[in-house]
Amino acid sequence: MPHEPKARLKTSRILAALVGAAVALSACTPTTENPMTGSANPSDPATVKAQVEQLKQALADLHAFKSETQQAIGPQKWVDKGTRNMDCRTSDGQNGVNYSVMSQTLETLDMESSVNVVKTFWESKGFTTRVESSPKDPGNIRLYANENGGNLISFTATTKGFSLEMNSACVAGNQHEIYKELDRQEASDSPSAITK
Repeated sequence: MPHEPKARLKTSRILAALVGAAVALSACTPTTENPMTGSANPSDPATVKAQVEQLKQALADLHAFKSETQQAIGPQKWVDKGTRNMDCRTSDGQNGVNYSVMSQTLETLDMESSVNVVKTFWESKGFTTRVESSPKDPGNIRLYANENGGNLISFTATTKGFSLEMNSACVAGNQHEIYKELDRQEASDSPSAITK
């Protein structure tokens, strides 16, 4: 049995070479990991957290733009009528999520001049606008605007007051996963009950 140690030695060298090759190949295998957002898997926790942060930023930008628009119109007292999440499509056709806000004031100014002020302001920010009015309903003028690849907004001037409806930029991602992460973050941000 003098050949047995040589056979074992040869087998262990082959196994070592195979293991080495496997390790070398695994180092060259491309991954779908994105260092900024995690993996390309839409359910990956790092990806979803990054999307939630983008959505929060989109909401902050939306509120800032809404306030700027309201200030451009005048000193009316505006009341927000709610903020809600909606599903949307990005400019490149991906499914995503955005926010929608509505704000109203019962104070009135000259309808046409107010629409012109808002139209000029929005166009200065890069939006494309269009005005809709009807001779059958002279007490209602609606201004629509959209930005290339994003936000759809509208301003309605009536004889009874003004309203703004605005959608934030659309954040691409899995709606279910984003809402689940938002709920989790909101639950952890809520103060816990104090027990005595």
